[in-house]
Amino acid sequence: MSARTPLPTVNERDTENHTSVDGYTEAHIQPTKSSSRQNIPRSRNSMTSATDEQPHIGNYRLQKTIGKGNFAKVKLARHVLTGREVAVKIIDKTQLNPTSLQKVFN
Repeated sequence: MSARTPLPTVNERDTENHTSVDGYTEAHIQPTKSSSRQNIPRSRNSMTSATDEQPHIGNYRLQKTIGKGNFAKVKLARHVLTGREVAVKIIDKTQLNPTSLQKVFN
């Protein structure tokens, strides 16, 4: 059995300022029910330059915030290559106590 690869971390302030991935929060990606192949870009060249300015996690472009909590946000994201929509949970690990923080990594 192979070990799970941890997801890259994202600094929430960077996502609000539309910069690339880097920082102290952890993102959990889950597919959304509204995913559809109908929204797939025809090619990478057909994507606008505005897409390059959007924050991203790996191959996922972050879009609008769909939920907020005390120490996490859930954002809508779209896979760059397939166009599949997912929900990304961004956890501010600086707000967690040590017990909760350990649960995030297990």
